[in-house]
Amino acid sequence: MLLAACVLFGILAADPQPGFPDGSSGASTVAVSSKILQVRPGPEVVLYNLINQERGKSGLKALHWDAKLAEAAEDHAKLMSERGGLSHQFSGEPDLLARLTHRSVRLDTASENVVYDSSAEAAHEAFDKSLPHRENMLNATFDGVGIAVVNRNGILYVVEDFAHRISDMDNDAAEQAIADHLATLRQQHGLPPLEFIVNPRVQLLVEQMAARGIPDGHGPLSLGSVRSAASYATTSPDEIPPDVARLAALSGAGTYTVGVRFVRTAKYPSGLFWVSIVLFDENSTLARR
Repeated sequence: MLLAACVLFGILAADPQPGFPDGSSGASTVAVSSKILQVRPGPEVVLYNLINQERGKSGLKALHWDAKLAEAAEDHAKLMSERGGLSHQFSGEPDLLARLTHRSVRLDTASENVVYDSSAEAAHEAFDKSLPHRENMLNATFDGVGIAVVNRNGILYVVEDFAHRISDMDNDAAEQAIADHLATLRQQHGLPPLEFIVNPRVQLLVEQMAARGIPDGHGPLSLGSVRSAASYATTSPDEIPPDVARLAALSGAGTYTVGVRFVRTAKYPSGLFWVSIVLFDENSTLARR
């Protein structure tokens, strides 16, 4: 039996209907941990290779194995085997996106295939013959997958979690990446380099902006001696939006600062990088306060 679901920032796009295989409720459960994937090839490896073979036939890039996705898949596969049925969300269980973010997966799109069958090959064949499941496997947006298989009395409960992953940079690394990018853009404009400074007030403004869940381009302007400022939220801190990149071409600035915070919120449970870039006037003493 097959079930497939897709989420985008936590919105479930398919309403799964559970199915139940034959089997006794008191059977023992054996889980194959994703942590031993490299040392004991098993059904997860078979499924992973079969997925990438199909993607290769379609001219798609192979999916990377993601251990965190596999941990989330294993959590759900265990629960399916315990309940003796299939679902993307059992009663009392978090939805797909919540399960993935619980395992600290950073993503902006995710999807899940679940099935029970007698072997990994049979499970893959069932997925391949079902349009929504095949679409998940061949989705060009996805770049990572985690797979878990739980064997309960010879029945394999299979969970495949797919995702388009976002940067796993920490705040400091993201801040440095944005600062370096801005410096490079400024050099391309033939302008002199700006001095990068740390401004705690900007960091606080970014935290407040993230808490509100709305980019705030006006708050930094209240700091004083601000030449220009921009704020935005992104999943890719190594890229600066084109309208924000125009800051690099401004003259009359002497220093600049970047505030970055990666925050998960109810609206964006998988998390976003919240960013403010502030350019201060030349010879400004307020910039360092």
